[in-house]
Amino acid sequence: MEYRSIFYNETNENTYLVYDENTKNGVIIDPGCSMEQIEKLINENDVTVRYILLTHCHYDHIMSMLPLKEKTGAKLVTGDKGSRNIGDPCVNLTRSGLGYTIENVKADVILKDGEILKLDSLDIKCIYTPGHTDCGVCYYCGNDLFCGDTLFLRSCGRWDLPTGDQHTLEKSIREKLYTLPDDTAVHSGHGADTAIGYEKKYNFFVKA
Repeated sequence: MEYRSIFYNETNENTYLVYDENTKNGVIIDPGCSMEQIEKLINENDVTVRYILLTHCHYDHIMSMLPLKEKTGAKLVTGDKGSRNIGDPCVNLTRSGLGYTIENVKADVILKDGEILKLDSLDIKCIYTPGHTDCGVCYYCGNDLFCGDTLFLRSCGRWDLPTGDQHTLEKSIREKLYTLPDDTAVHSGHGADTAIGYEKKYNFFVKA
């Protein structure tokens, strides 16, 4: 597995490209940066994007979702509630965040909790982690966790937006993420990388 990331200044969001280094087939996780940045990253690494994976529905993670899907023909992947929320402006916050709405969009592939999406040598496990939103999921591949806004370096996602809940978020982190190996690399939706073992000790909000 190889991965690359893009940092989008306007929202401090991280978009990830994950791919098989031999076949060059890959996925984009949370296309919240500009389409120009994504196209440049894809072309630089000569990757064919087969899937677009969303960790949750918020506008700063789906901004380039539709043009990327149209450009590549990639299938859109979410958890169960994600397929509903990405097309609901009251939850995805696109009106206030983007100045226009993204509506009536559904996922092509809905993964169950614990289900594995296979792409060549990649086994990408979907882990349901509601709390930041009720549709939050993480993607676990090899020793790498792509966790959206569930867990950050010494912090975690906010819970005061539509469908968010503090106690649900804490439970997701403790029971779903802190049970992973301590050396699991954590790639968040915003900010720097961290590791599960480090967060269990030093996270300001949720300790093991």
